[in-house]
Amino acid sequence: MHAMSTSTFWLRLALAGMLLSGSAGAAWGQTLSPEDRLAAIRKGLVQAALEGPTQVSTTQWIDANGSLQESSSFRTGMQVRGVRVLGYSADAQGDPMARLQWQNADTVAAAPASSATKPACKPATGGRLQHVLAWSLSGESPWGADSAPLIEELQANALAQFQQAGASNALWRLVERPRASARSSYEKTLLGSSVDHLPWELSLQIDPVVAAPTPAVATPQGHAGRSQAPAAAPAAPEPAGPSVQARIVLTGRGQSKPTFQSSATLSLGAREDNWGRPSLSPGARAQLAQQIQTWSQEMQRQLGCLAVMADVTQAGGPQVRINAGAAAGVRVGDEWVIARDRNLVQRALEPGVAAQTVLARVQAVGEHYAQLRPLAGDKQNIQTTWTAWSAEANR
Repeated sequence: MHAMSTSTFWLRLALAGMLLSGSAGAAWGQTLSPEDRLAAIRKGLVQAALEGPTQVSTTQWIDANGSLQESSSFRTGMQVRGVRVLGYSADAQGDPMARLQWQNADTVAAAPASSATKPACKPATGGRLQHVLAWSLSGESPWGADSAPLIEELQANALAQFQQAGASNALWRLVERPRASARSSYEKTLLGSSVDHLPWELSLQIDPVVAAPTPAVATPQGHAGRSQAPAAAPAAPEPAGPSVQARIVLTGRGQSKPTFQSSATLSLGAREDNWGRPSLSPGARAQLAQQIQTWSQEMQRQLGCLAVMADVTQAGGPQVRINAGAAAGVRVGDEWVIARDRNLVQRALEPGVAAQTVLARVQAVGEHYAQLRPLAGDKQNIQTTWTAWSAEANR
């Protein structure tokens, strides 16, 4: 039997030693070639798929020659919502393998309001990448001259408070999207910005609450031949603003089902000024602030379970563009994995699926986009339907 060479022995011994130190493993990962790093990530994806329940499907048929043919497929039962590369290490044979972290979809199911502050999953390790949410208004109703100033103030305050809530944590931030409801489809395509392609949209819809009609009250009749004094008129209520139904919806790009949605009825008490526009009363402002805080906590709970991912928005040339940029924490030199299927871990056991991944490096960064140059993998077949996630260790 051929003996292992001395150089190979010491190389594998050094690689195995990297298992003892996460920081050393991260540094060692940078010494690997792009092809080796991509191969390590692919191996990590297969290993992650093997750790979940696996479903085996077998199909048999008779071919044209009368021979029995059989084909088997393997699919993991895990519903993965995000993947992160934590670092690189060596397996038992001393070969490089990526250490991955993923979140199951089962762990991010909506929880009752009483548990809104409880984590919906095992929190991910800290990093500099953030979810970026595009702010938009929808379902605008025609408001009267007295109500319109209150609605505009409510919308502005809601945006400011959501932005403040996002700035106070490291998970997400809110970006205002230019209002372009009056544009045609051609104008939106021609004049659209990178904000239009952000991975998330946070939409606020405000509709009036129609008050139920007041039931008629029968007028009491006096005795015959005797007049009855009219009842005293009730005191006029204090002026108040309208009641509105505010609905917030958080939706991922390309998703048909919202990640989070909630609604609340708000009473917009008005503070009138004879010489100016009506404005929200202090009580109405406090009510809105409390509701925004509740919504922000639930969004924090949901987004904390999801890894930061991006979509490919331009492909076909020497570079690939994704919809994550400086606002999300992306930097020049970062490495990302571009995959054909967002459900890569579920399908990693299927033949050829893990091979449909590309390792790319960030060459240029805008506020809400990044240009990547493919380094390893099937670079020619990248499409705008592909997705991307960070391959950087210790994000």
